[in-house]
Amino acid sequence: MFWIVWIIAVIFSSLIFLNFIIAEVSASYEKVKEEIDALIYKERALLIAEAEDIIPKSVRQKNKEFFPEYIVIR
Repeated sequence: MFWIVWIIAVIFSSLIFLNFIIAEVSASYEKVKEEIDALIYKERALLIAEAEDIIPKSVRQKNKEFFPEYIVIR
């Protein structure tokens, strides 16, 4: 009788633990899914800033249309 109760308790505990792990993984996935667009835009902005740093300052000062002093973001 002891072994039967013990096996049922182990199986029941395993199911509860696996359910908890699945819930945590899905919550992490949802968090990443919500923030992926912002992360993509941030990485693009960093790549653009790095590419603009390579261009000599004299070229940037001459061409104000492509390199404005301020950028308005709404």
